Amino acid sequence: MNTEEKARELMAKDHLSDEQRHQKMVDRAAEVEQIHQEEQINEKARESLAQERQQEEAREESMLERSIEEIS
Repeated sequence: MNTEEKARELMAKDHLSDEQRHQKMVDRAAEVEQIHQEEQINEKARESLAQERQQEEAREESMLERSIEEIS
């Protein structure tokens, strides 16, 4: 194998390594974005559950007050 062939082979290996490194970065960016989206969904779900809990507590309090009024 002459010097030119060795140089081509080395350049091809470097190019492949660059492509693999690039793909890893793209995959990692997609993974980070997915995690971020999941965190946002989880936060919205927590907020929704807290709001539902507050509404339920308000309904129960209202029902209790009405019951007390009816008894009195």
